[in-house]
Amino acid sequence: MIAVRISIVLLLLATLFGSSLYWLIGQFPGFVVISLGTTALQFTLWTGVLAVLALWLLFRILLSLIRALVLPGLHLSRNWQAKKQHKNSQLTYRGLLDLAEGRWASACKLLTKTAAGSELALINYLGAAGAAAELGNEEEVNQLLALAEKADSRNELAVALTRVRLLVGKGDYEEALPMLELLHGRHPTHPYILSLLERSYRNLQQWDQLEKLLADLRANKVLGDEALRQLEISIRAQQLTALAKNLGPDMASNKQALVDLWGRTAKSLRSVPVLIAHHAALLSQLGEPVQAEKELRRAITKGWDKELLTSYGLLGGELAAQQLKTAETWFKAQPDNPDLLLALARLCQRGELWGKARDYLEAALELDSRSEIYAELAEVMGRLGEHDKSLQFYRQGLLAVTGGETQLMVRA
Repeated sequence: MIAVRISIVLLLLATLFGSSLYWLIGQFPGFVVISLGTTALQFTLWTGVLAVLALWLLFRILLSLIRALVLPGLHLSRNWQAKKQHKNSQLTYRGLLDLAEGRWASACKLLTKTAAGSELALINYLGAAGAAAELGNEEEVNQLLALAEKADSRNELAVALTRVRLLVGKGDYEEALPMLELLHGRHPTHPYILSLLERSYRNLQQWDQLEKLLADLRANKVLGDEALRQLEISIRAQQLTALAKNLGPDMASNKQALVDLWGRTAKSLRSVPVLIAHHAALLSQLGEPVQAEKELRRAITKGWDKELLTSYGLLGGELAAQQLKTAETWFKAQPDNPDLLLALARLCQRGELWGKARDYLEAALELDSRSEIYAELAEVMGRLGEHDKSLQFYRQGLLAVTGGETQLMVRA
């Protein structure tokens, strides 16, 4: 019943539309003329309208046919690309996992294989280069890093850092250093560049350059406070050692070099025993034993440091007798200090007090059987004419160095 009603309504609408169209054609007969050169084509306005409608309808039909033929192929291509990308991502994941687990050969192969089709080709090549480096394939490392540069030229820093990291990792500090200095110039606050640069300077023993780097290391928190302090101590100790080994013929210049070096040493470091010991040794070497002895004496009683006591016993100059008196007063407060006993023995040797030196060394051996004590006691026994005992102490000192058991030898 409803269908019949709908049909009647549609029929009425069609009749109304047809009547209206017929009326319009009668009211506006018009015509259209199309001229092409000497040829003219004329037809009624409504014929033109129908032609346009027909052409539009034909265009729509053709467009639908094209979509029906092309779209399935596009969908198939997209699905294939998606599957390929998914497989590539899985292989990349396996490659990175192998890299993390130390399976270098597998990681290098997988990451290289999937790099070309990866959205993160740079990461693939850098990871593969790291794996190749672990395998010792330097030529392959260079090839992979070159491919990484081509894959993403915007991230030159990542490639350059990987290159220098691999060089530093295998100990090629001299080759890595120029690149690191160039990178530091471009990125002066980069923590990892600073870390690699610090490591390279330290291993190449370029202490002056490392000292200049301290400010950047501190400002960018590359090292913790204690690590930075230890680095500063190490730098200054090495610089003092280098100065002692490379003194020139001009004593005034040598003294000024020491003044300058000690002058730029932070006040908080001037009380560090190892630095005081090096400084005092240099003072004595430069003809200032009185000042050296005074500096050591003031520092020793603050902590009885081994390094300071050793330096006091080895201090040159003509102050052995005075030093011995000072050290003997310390002995009353530190009778069981083997480092003080060794220093006393050495001071006695400088004064050729061989019997007294032997007593101090034997007392030191009862507290600490170090090889250097055996060596000193062997020397003293030789001076006293007891060559058999001297040889025996040398042997025991050698056993102490090599980890063998030692036997304490005391004077009968």
